[in-house]
Amino acid sequence: MNLTYRPEFLEDVAREEFYLLEHAGAEIADAWHEALWETLGFLNGTPLAGRARMDLKFPGIRSWRVTHFERWIIFYGVRGDDLIFYRVVSGTMNLQALKLKE
Repeated sequence: MNLTYRPEFLEDVAREEFYLLEHAGAEIADAWHEALWETLGFLNGTPLAGRARMDLKFPGIRSWRVTHFERWIIFYGVRGDDLIFYRVVSGTMNLQALKLKE
């Protein structure tokens, strides 16, 4: 599969790492980062594992929680041979207000 990381996804990663560094320390921030990329690797191998999100107003979006950090949800889509990562956000936010775009 071809992997694509939307700019919003990369911004989310940087923001969450900074938040964890400031509020939980470097060890937790590093563990989250490692768990995120491990989870992305899993999704690359099994892209349809995530739940189809019919509740969100974005066609073909799926979600999967970050391994060991289930508070964070990865939103992604499968488009042919492309696996597109749109966002990674806290599941405590208003997901209906989540902005997703191609």
